Amino acid sequence: MSNKTGSIVGDSPVPGAQSSFLTEISDSASTVTDVVDRLRGLGTLYEDEGESQFTSPLPPRPPSETGSEFDTDLEDEPETKTEYDSSGIDLYLKICEGMTMRPVSQFMRQTKNPYLSLKYQSLGCKNTVAITRALASNTHVERLDLSDADIGCDGMISVANMLTENYFITDLNLKDNKIGDSGVTSLCRVLSDHSYVKRLNLSGNGLGNGAANLVSEMLQQNYTLSSLNLCNNHISCVGAKALASALVGNDTLSDVDLSSNRISRKGSESLGKMVAVNSGLLSLNLRSNGLDTAGANSFIKAIKQNGTLLNLDITNTRFPGKLSKELAKSLTVNETLKILRLGRNPFREEELEVLVASLAACQSSGLHIIGLEDLSVSKRLYERLQEFERDSGVVIHYGHSGGYQRGNPMSGQALFLEEFIITNLSKLVPLFVARSGDTVTVSQFKEVLLEAEIPLSEVDVQKLLDRFNFPEGIVPVRKLLKGKIAVNLMEYKK
Repeated sequence: MSNKTGSIVGDSPVPGAQSSFLTEISDSASTVTDVVDRLRGLGTLYEDEGESQFTSPLPPRPPSETGSEFDTDLEDEPETKTEYDSSGIDLYLKICEGMTMRPVSQFMRQTKNPYLSLKYQSLGCKNTVAITRALASNTHVERLDLSDADIGCDGMISVANMLTENYFITDLNLKDNKIGDSGVTSLCRVLSDHSYVKRLNLSGNGLGNGAANLVSEMLQQNYTLSSLNLCNNHISCVGAKALASALVGNDTLSDVDLSSNRISRKGSESLGKMVAVNSGLLSLNLRSNGLDTAGANSFIKAIKQNGTLLNLDITNTRFPGKLSKELAKSLTVNETLKILRLGRNPFREEELEVLVASLAACQSSGLHIIGLEDLSVSKRLYERLQEFERDSGVVIHYGHSGGYQRGNPMSGQALFLEEFIITNLSKLVPLFVARSGDTVTVSQFKEVLLEAEIPLSEVDVQKLLDRFNFPEGIVPVRKLLKGKIAVNLMEYKK
C-alpha cells in the first residue's frame, strides 16, 4: 500500500501539523472528553493528485440509538414508581426491624379495616410506639380500640403524637390503661387543637382531679368531641366542678359518662346547675356517685328547665326518696326526657306510689322508661305499676331485691334495643318515617342506623341485628317503638 506524499495546506509537514494541533487542543481542553471532541471537529486536508480530501484524526463514533451525537455506556433504566402505603405496614415492619422486636400480628391483620382492635394485647411502651408511628400515615382506620392494652403513660404520649398527623381516627378507646393524670396531659394538649376525634373513652385509668382540670380546659377549646367517657376513675368534687364549668358553654358534647367516680354533694350540685342551662347534652350518666339532698334538688330543678336531655342515669346515688313528689312535678313539666334511672336508691314503697300517682295524674311527661332496678315491689304496688304502664305506655323496670317480683314484659335484648332507639330518637324517627314507619326490612333498618351517624360501625350494626334474629328479615318498628314512642312516630308521620 503506497504512502500518501503531500503536504498539509500551510508550511508544516503533516506529522508536525498533527502534533501541533494535538498540543494546541490539549492545552485548551480541560478534559479528555474535550480533547476527543476537538479532534473529531478538526480534520487533515491532503492534496493528492489534484484532489483534496478531508480525514479525521480519530475514526467517527457510531451514532447512538437515540439519534444524539453523543452516546454513553449507561443504559436508560425504567422509572420505578413506589406506591403509597396507606396501611403503614411497610413502615411498621421497618420500625420493628430497627427496634429488634417481633411485629404484632393482630395489628398487621387489621390495618386496612375501619375498626382496629388491640384490646387485651399487653402492648407495652415499645410496641405502642411502633404501632402509633405506623398509624400516623394510615388512612383506613376510623375506630381505634386500645382498651386494656397496657400502653401506660409513655405509650399515651406516642398516641397523642400520632393524632397530630392522623386525620382519619374519630373514635378512640383508651379504657383501662393506667394512663394517670400525667398521661392525659399530652392527649389534652393535642385534642385542644385536633378537630377529628369525636368519641373518647378514658374510663378506668386512675384519673383524678388534675386530669379532670386538663379535660375541662380542653373542652373549652374543642368543639368536635361528641362523646366522653370518664367512668370508673377518681374524680371528686373539685374535678366535677371544673367539668361542669366547661360544659356550660359546650353544646357539641352530647354524651357524658361520669359513673363510678367520687363525686359527692358539691360536685353534683355544680353538675345539676350545668344541666339546667346546657343545650347540647343528650345523655348523662352519674351512676354510683353521691347526690345527697342538695345534689338531688339541683337535678330536680335542672329537669324542670332543661329541654334537650334524653337520658339521665342517677342509679345508686343516694337520691332521697322523700323528694319523689318534687321529682314527679319536674317530670310532668319536662317533655323531652325519655329515660330516667332511679334504681338502687333509698325509696320506700309509699314514696314510689307518690311518684307513680303524680305521673299518672299528668299525661304531659315525655318519659318512656323509668328504671327502678333492685327496688322491692309489693303485689299491690305491682298492680298499680301495671295499670300505669298500660295507661301511659311508660315501661318500668323494677323488682329484683325482694318483695313481689316479676319479669319484665320485654326481653333484655328488646329492652336494650328500645333504649337504644329512644336515646337516638331524634335522629331515627325521620328516617324510619321515610321508609313507611310500620315495618322495615333488616337491610333498611341497617341503613337507618348508619345513615343517622350513630356511633356504631357497620360491624356493630350487624352484631346488633344478629342478637335479635328478626323473623323473615322484617323489623317490626311499631312494636319496638311501642307506647308513646309509636304515638310520636305516627304524629311525626302525619
